[in-house]
Amino acid sequence: MAKITFDTIDGGGLAEQFRLALAQIGRNIIDPNMDPKEKRGLVVNLNFIPGETGGINVEYSVKTKLAGSRKGSSLFLIGQDAKSGKISMTEYGNNRPQVAVYSAGNSGPAEKECDPDAGEILNEETRGPIDLRA
Repeated sequence: MAKITFDTIDGGGLAEQFRLALAQIGRNIIDPNMDPKEKRGLVVNLNFIPGETGGINVEYSVKTKLAGSRKGSSLFLIGQDAKSGKISMTEYGNNRPQVAVYSAGNSGPAEKECDPDAGEILNEETRGPIDLRA
């Protein structure tokens, strides 16, 4: 009678499922979108069911517990045009145009040439000192 080993059960079927489960866990661990600190698990379950004729039926299963997706966060900026009521939303810090700020008494931002990296207005006219009391 041949020895029963992990590799011989079901003609190697159990060992193959085990290897596939290990590969699945490995892919989950190296996936940058998965939580790197969450534990992974693998369970091999064997059930022995005695038969009436002296034989034993064996059922097996291999189950994995994988990490879920990494939690992410972002910051969205939102603004509303006072005249048209149009709402604009953009993601902060993603090299996308930022939402223009509007006030009720303003007809909108004036078209001026500006440096998109620094946000600095270029070629702005200087008219002397500003009278803050006025």
